Amino acid sequence: MATLAYLTSLREFSVDTGVYFEERDKEKNKILWEILLKHGLTKGVFWNQQSRTRINLHLTKKPISIPNLEVRKIHAAKYRIRIHNARGDFPLNFSETFHKDWRLYLVPWSFKDKEFDSTKTQQILSSYQILSGNKKSQASSKELKEFIKKGWVTDIEHDPPSLTNPYHLIKRIGGNASRLKTLKTDFISKKFFNTIQNENLPTGLFWETWFAGAIDINCNTKNKGNCEPTNSNTWRVIKGFNPTVIEWPNQLHWRINAQTNGWWINSNFLRHASLSANKKTTFHQINSDGTLSFELVMEFWPQRLFYAGGIISIMVLLTTLIVLFLRWIRQQFIPKSL
Repeated sequence: MATLAYLTSLREFSVDTGVYFEERDKEKNKILWEILLKHGLTKGVFWNQQSRTRINLHLTKKPISIPNLEVRKIHAAKYRIRIHNARGDFPLNFSETFHKDWRLYLVPWSFKDKEFDSTKTQQILSSYQILSGNKKSQASSKELKEFIKKGWVTDIEHDPPSLTNPYHLIKRIGGNASRLKTLKTDFISKKFFNTIQNENLPTGLFWETWFAGAIDINCNTKNKGNCEPTNSNTWRVIKGFNPTVIEWPNQLHWRINAQTNGWWINSNFLRHASLSANKKTTFHQINSDGTLSFELVMEFWPQRLFYAGGIISIMVLLTTLIVLFLRWIRQQFIPKSL
């Protein structure tokens, strides 16, 4: 952390800079170097006088095209992310404390384009209001209209958390949900570093990422000479029981800024033939400028163990109640022996 604190004082460092420490994920250094070399690297050597240590720092020379992000924190273990105007590959960094069990899933593009001038859209926008205490962080009505026109904000109608999700069901019991009963649109933030928080994105079912497929980025092609793990053309989709969800490769997940989660996203993979072959599921939208929009779900995998345990407990409880009820029925209708 002392090294990171020193790096933040350098003029090359900005708020949206991601720092990767080679000592943290040594098994992933090779693939990261392959990625960064494509963006050009310059090497600098710095001397930290306070800690009296030498720091070898590599910086990317070529700019990386960062897309616009639309994010909703559904609960502490799940986020929905819509990525707009993506070109090529780019880093996706999240401030949640790093853990290897944070997973990223490619899910179907669920947004259906709505006309900005439609009666329904205008009615929703006319009722839009700044929530109490959020004047500095929430988008104004004028900003929201601009976001919608540029395609940076999609859903603007509040999607309440599903009560089929045990997390929200327990939270709702005894809680006060009156605030959102009269609101058609929940919180939408201003744009900060290409990111907009949109609390109107779909919550989704709690099992939507279960039994997902996977992406094999290892070289399984016959032409091994031109095969690189960073080349998305050689990646292979492994279908899961749930064919509409694909887990992003764990090899592209690492620790950023010493303690947060980072993934490397290659949007070119969305044009992969194996994804296009699935006519029933659309994983991306091609924009008028040739860029891509697509949807991801970031989830803490152990959370599903809580759900599975809850389901098993409910099934055991129901089975027990049914057995007791049948036993009671039997006792009522079978005469007792003298």
